[in-house]
Amino acid sequence: MIIDAITNTYKQHNEDAYGHGVNFAWVIDGALPLDKTNVTPWTNDVTWVGNWWTKYLNTHLQDASMSIQEHLQRGVLKLNEEFKQFAPIDSLSKLDRASFSIGITRLVNEWIECYVLGDIELVLKFKNDLYQTIVDDKIEVLDRQVINMIVENPNRENEIVFNGYTAKELEVLRSNRMKMNSSEGYYILEHDPMVIEKGRYQRFALHDLASMMLMSDGFSAIHNKYKLYSLETLFEKVRLKSVDDIIPILRKKELDDFKTCHRLRKHDDATAVYIEFNE
Repeated sequence: MIIDAITNTYKQHNEDAYGHGVNFAWVIDGALPLDKTNVTPWTNDVTWVGNWWTKYLNTHLQDASMSIQEHLQRGVLKLNEEFKQFAPIDSLSKLDRASFSIGITRLVNEWIECYVLGDIELVLKFKNDLYQTIVDDKIEVLDRQVINMIVENPNRENEIVFNGYTAKELEVLRSNRMKMNSSEGYYILEHDPMVIEKGRYQRFALHDLASMMLMSDGFSAIHNKYKLYSLETLFEKVRLKSVDDIIPILRKKELDDFKTCHRLRKHDDATAVYIEFNE
């Protein structure tokens, strides 16, 4: 396998992360709490938890005697054991908790396993030039409510109250966050091990695949929000050059009025792992 990867942020702390090993790769995309809660000694809890998952996944995922879901469930329990030194898990509301979308792929016995929880986009390119995307769009559906508010408010720059949002936008965001890990909302990685079974899992024969890519929503926007490239063009550009070459194009687009791009934020962390399979 040939692996090319990038994570890029416009700010001091990146809430995205990625990792890969001899038989696996993964991407996570963190979401900050919507209250001003911060219980870890780091700048924010998302970066502390993201760093914890980076070490855990890179250490354990290669062990194919356990399923991806078993690794994640065990990881959540271990995370909770370490995290409780800062605060009891039960004391944190859904507004206080750091949460993550996660996408994982792993090679086991000539099969490529794929797992997605949240809005990480995992795209497979088959040798017959067909593409298949694995993603959960429930978060996008909820975000659309706030995006519409952003687009329709000509005075919002004067109404910002917290983390780049207006009071009315925050009200909707917080209402949606309270639906986290419920059938009324969306499922995502946080402190509940039972949620892992809600992820999307599929496996594919290695001999059928040409390449694949895991993308945080900040990177996948190049094709599904900004419409700058089709999936076919994106894969070809990355194959011929690298994932690094996509970042300047993303950042240049973000300099445009973000209302026209229909996004929650003007900028976003952008992460991708591209894998090309040997013939």
